[in-house]
Amino acid sequence: MRHGTTVWNEKGLTQGRSQNRLSKCGISLVKCRSEEFKNIHFDLIISSPLMRTMQTANIINKYHSVKIVKDERIIEINQGVFTGRHKDSLSDEEKKLKFARSKECGMETFQDVYVRLKGFAEDIKSKYSDIDVFIVTHNACASMLEDIFSNVKTDFGNYKNLSKFGNAEVKCFDI
Repeated sequence: MRHGTTVWNEKGLTQGRSQNRLSKCGISLVKCRSEEFKNIHFDLIISSPLMRTMQTANIINKYHSVKIVKDERIIEINQGVFTGRHKDSLSDEEKKLKFARSKECGMETFQDVYVRLKGFAEDIKSKYSDIDVFIVTHNACASMLEDIFSNVKTDFGNYKNLSKFGNAEVKCFDI
C-alpha cells in the first residue's frame, strides 16, 4: 500500500524523506481502505518509518491490532535539494539534474532504491513466507516492489513506470 494523501501531495510538492502528515483527505481515504480491508487477514504490518506511512499503518491496523514493524529499506527515495520544491518551480537545469537523479544534489538513484528493495523482498520471502504481511510504503518503492514480486524488469529510464500507485492504493501479491 502507498500512504494516504498529504498536504504536500495536494500542493504538488516533492516530499522525499520529509516528515509530512496525512491531510484530512488522506486520513479519510485511508479510513475507507481500512474499512475495505477490515475482514482481510494479515499477521504483520511493515511500514516505512516516515510519519505519513506510520499514520497510514496505524489507521489500517484499527481492525487488526497486529504488530507494526518499521523498516528503513522501504523509506521514500531521497529527493535531496528538491525536497519541498514544486515541479513547476524548477529551472530547465534543475529539471535535468532531478531527472538524472544527481548525487551532487543529494538524490538517491532508482538503481540504489531497487537494490535496497530487492534485499527487503528477499527477507520478506525468507522470514515471512508462512504469514500474511501488509506493507505500507511510498510510490516509487511500491512500484518497484510490484516489479520485484511480479518478476518484471524495472525500467529505470522511464519514471512513469516507477509511479504506478495512487495514494492509499493497495495491491496484493502471492510470493
